[in-house]
Amino acid sequence: MSRSDFFAMVKDVHEHPERLAEYRKIYKNVYPFSDGIFKMLIANEAKPERTVKFLNAMLLLSGENAIKSFTLGVPENPGVLDDKSPIFDIYGTTEAGNPILIEVQQNFNTLFIDRLIYYTSRVVSRTVKKSQDYNLPRIYVLSLLTENQFPLERNTYLHHAQLVRNRRMFYEKLDIYLVEIEKFFAIDDRTPPESRDTTDRAEMLRIFRNVLEEKDISAEKLQRLLDKEFAKDVSLKGYTDETLLNEVDGMTDILYEKQGSYLQGKADDRKEVAKILIEAGILTPEKAISLLHVNKRDLQSSNK
Repeated sequence: MSRSDFFAMVKDVHEHPERLAEYRKIYKNVYPFSDGIFKMLIANEAKPERTVKFLNAMLLLSGENAIKSFTLGVPENPGVLDDKSPIFDIYGTTEAGNPILIEVQQNFNTLFIDRLIYYTSRVVSRTVKKSQDYNLPRIYVLSLLTENQFPLERNTYLHHAQLVRNRRMFYEKLDIYLVEIEKFFAIDDRTPPESRDTTDRAEMLRIFRNVLEEKDISAEKLQRLLDKEFAKDVSLKGYTDETLLNEVDGMTDILYEKQGSYLQGKADDRKEVAKILIEAGILTPEKAISLLHVNKRDLQSSNK
């Protein structure tokens, strides 16, 4: 079940819940990046090793830097007074006490990075107690983008952000990874097999692509990067109607939020046209911006 298939199903089943039975006949797997399903797959307390393997692969941590254990934390950090309460997709700490924040971004939002920084700042603020000094732990932020966020960077799906000063590393204990999933698939498709990314991160993303395209995944690859039960856990058969309908309700809210977003608003169509023309090689980014009156900053941060 692809992303577009899932959203089409969400819209239909939200209005006609009885049609869920028909979709069970059409699709083999769930959509793995919907909010609730992703948490069940990756933050399963009964399968902690899966989370560890997922994180080590996506963050490319190995050897003495590899995560050995991951303890799930409270996903909601209540606000104080009139502060907003961050609700994390997945939050926890490693055996070394290093916080890890995992967020799946479903739709374009011009304030997405702002929200990510706010969430990260709340993680930072709650790591130091009154009796402690300001020796902060290393913090990892992994954001999975189900739509492309940086369309002008056609050949870059991974964006590793760190704090720098005068273009040199300034603070080494904050690592933010933004991973554009669909862009990775597109890059993979146009890259000769012998030149493709062979990192564990890339192999992990290919596992999820096989899930989306309902293709078989080798048991050896699953065992190495996740576990053999993962293929069973993404099967649509393993989810009750109640669970799936709850997921439909949650994702419907996200779709409505996207459709009604003022910030996204009227510029969406122009950004979409600009992206298509750029990817097709018809216009340069500069020419598209000029002809279509697309703001350069907005286009660079769009995930359309």
